[in-house]
Amino acid sequence: MSIIKLLSKKLERTIFTTPTHNQKAIFSQNYDCFYKDDFSEIEGYDNLSNPKTHILMAQGKASDIMNTKNTYFVTQGATVAILAAMKALINPADKVLVARNCHKSIFSGLVITAGCVDWFMPETDKSWGIYTKINPKKLESTLQLNKYKAFIMTSPTYEGVNSNIKKIAEICKKYDTYLIVDEAHGSLYNFSDILPQTAINQGADVSINSLHKTAGALNQTALLNINKNIRNTDSNIFQKALNLFHTTSPSYPLLANIEACLTYLNSKKGYDEIQNLLLEIDKFKNELKRYGVEFFEDEFHDPTKLFLKKDGLSGFDLSEFMYKDFKIEDELNNSIGCMYLCGIGTTKQKLEKLKVALKKIQTNPSFEPIYTEFQPFPLVKIQPVDTFNRDYIFINKQDSLLKISNKMIIPYPPGIGLLYPGEAIQKWHLDYLDKDVEVII
Repeated sequence: MSIIKLLSKKLERTIFTTPTHNQKAIFSQNYDCFYKDDFSEIEGYDNLSNPKTHILMAQGKASDIMNTKNTYFVTQGATVAILAAMKALINPADKVLVARNCHKSIFSGLVITAGCVDWFMPETDKSWGIYTKINPKKLESTLQLNKYKAFIMTSPTYEGVNSNIKKIAEICKKYDTYLIVDEAHGSLYNFSDILPQTAINQGADVSINSLHKTAGALNQTALLNINKNIRNTDSNIFQKALNLFHTTSPSYPLLANIEACLTYLNSKKGYDEIQNLLLEIDKFKNELKRYGVEFFEDEFHDPTKLFLKKDGLSGFDLSEFMYKDFKIEDELNNSIGCMYLCGIGTTKQKLEKLKVALKKIQTNPSFEPIYTEFQPFPLVKIQPVDTFNRDYIFINKQDSLLKISNKMIIPYPPGIGLLYPGEAIQKWHLDYLDKDVEVII
């Protein structure tokens, strides 16, 4: 089937996935047809690589809204914003500390910058099978032992776990380490006093937002945010870095969508919609807790991430039943539970359908959950930049133990690497490998 025919079909399911806009124009004009406003960088329309008029003013307004030194519009996703942030701050051979639950784009950034990685393991919650917070005390102990140019972390996580960025930022500043926060899933934080504070307002040097994930914007719309107090940094370096990765033919409909999204979220109407969404989510959770549904919650949890489990079912089975019996699709699932993503565009009716389905799902009283083991600490044998274009061979899986992988193992979503090129294959990895394994020679 062609893409055109695929998109012409009616979607016969309810999706709690990215993007959250529910395939409707939440703000501004309807973007079902891009052609009317799809220009190249013609005279009078400004230039994203060197903005001087309209785009400059829109980004300046965004900077005021986001309380930043600069906020840059990105039309190729949070991935390009991450790559640009890394390229701006990291030089070849700089040591970089990276939280292991980061998105795979960080590995790409390490290849591009030639930074030398050390991995940092976040806390875990075995009862939910997920990574949780960054432990500030462990982070400081690590920074005491080694000099790092930057620490890169994710907050919130895919499941909505937020770390104490304020404390982490203080520690990073103490050791003259830049703090880059992948805040892709926290795009609503600046617009509600109920949600956690933004990474920038807590002291991060750089943060990245993906507006399509929860803020109701179109796919590929993102922001690169720079703290007003960032130190020892040329103010133009981020624009220069973005220009390395950005297309020279950016989409003006996407740029307009970014501006419209931020304007809407910063309005009274946008604020009220977020508050109403959070109120409906709170009522949704309170009712379902009486039906054997348990929700992941902690001190800094983002309530728009409905990570839940139901007594008597694995997350895999729950996901399968919800899709097969009720045509409801989750964002991700594991052996414990499922995550249903909400945001601008998630209606009361949509939550009601999910609630009714969760009440009706049949469970197995004798079910015993199986807890998977978290990945071992990575054994980096070759730095990411040195793995690119290396010679490799295929060997049998049973002979691959402690050999150096040439392949990524990355379940998606959430796009967190279980094994990257240049790392030794450990026993834990064998269950995730194909019969024939690529190893570097």
